[in-house]
Amino acid sequence: MFHPPLSDYYQIGMSLSLIGVSVSVVLDKKVRALGSDFFLTTSGAFFVSQEFKDVLGGLNTNLQFSPADVKHSNGKPTVKKYYFIHANDRCACFDYGLSEYSGKSLVMSKIKAGELAADYKVRGVKKMCIDEAKTGSLDLFFVAGVIWIDPIVSEVLVRKIESNKLLVRFSAIG
Repeated sequence: MFHPPLSDYYQIGMSLSLIGVSVSVVLDKKVRALGSDFFLTTSGAFFVSQEFKDVLGGLNTNLQFSPADVKHSNGKPTVKKYYFIHANDRCACFDYGLSEYSGKSLVMSKIKAGELAADYKVRGVKKMCIDEAKTGSLDLFFVAGVIWIDPIVSEVLVRKIESNKLLVRFSAIG
């Protein structure tokens, strides 16, 4: 829950200043102990632990952080301190040619003809590839132009997370 409430549904990439915004989360009853250093809520909001925030602080991101009040369903606070993370922009680095997705031939023909709508979002991604030259060397970012909620992280960030023994799951793309 956002305080003050947002005027619209929350989305990564929406313009949002976190100045004066507080965030609270009540975990599902099934979550008995939250040990993860990174989690997503059903509203699409991502949270990182203090330890993960510290790692991100030394890297290249366009993230904003706001302390979050995260509690279990019984009202008890979590052991770890968490922060809501937000990016006002998504990175336009989706590689339409190398990725595999639904309707690729139609999308590629529209791109070639200069007819792909600016707000078009690729769906049904089976294999995601990104154009690293368009990432701005960010170590954690969200991809524009595609229905894909999870962030993309750099190999540098993966190594730092592993060396700090943070509880974060990864899946390779591409």
